[in-house]
Amino acid sequence: MADNRESTWTDDENLKEVLTKYVQQGLQRSEALDFLRREFPEYAWSIRSLDRRLRHFNIFYNDRSIEVQDVKEAVDEELKGPGKLLGYRALHKKIRLEHGLNVTRDQVYDVMSELDHKVSRPVVTSEPRDKERKETSRHVGLTGFIHLMAMTS
Repeated sequence: MADNRESTWTDDENLKEVLTKYVQQGLQRSEALDFLRREFPEYAWSIRSLDRRLRHFNIFYNDRSIEVQDVKEAVDEELKGPGKLLGYRALHKKIRLEHGLNVTRDQVYDVMSELDHKVSRPVVTSEPRDKERKETSRHVGLTGFIHLMAMTS
């Protein structure tokens, strides 16, 4: 059963601009849905309707049609300025917002590492810390305290 109010959203340029803005900001679909329900109460909203409307307007969270050269130019411009102090995640967000390039964080990281070799992703290691530091920072409960007291006497 078709709802009469559904046919009007296809020509709504304001809706298209707002959807584009939310995607560039990197809002999750559920977050965008909350804002859209408030800003456009005349339309019925659900996750599926949001996905359908994004596809209708050709708006994508990750646009695969963007050339690597465009990403290189944007990253290079940011690395020449104060953007050199940013990590790849913050730079990714800045490129999405200021340059309008909807690319993945991996693409930004790859280009950053190509242009600036000092870039590094955080690495999680399973190696234990210093034994002394580990001993002093460990919280010992009541049972452990009693056990320690018994061992020292």
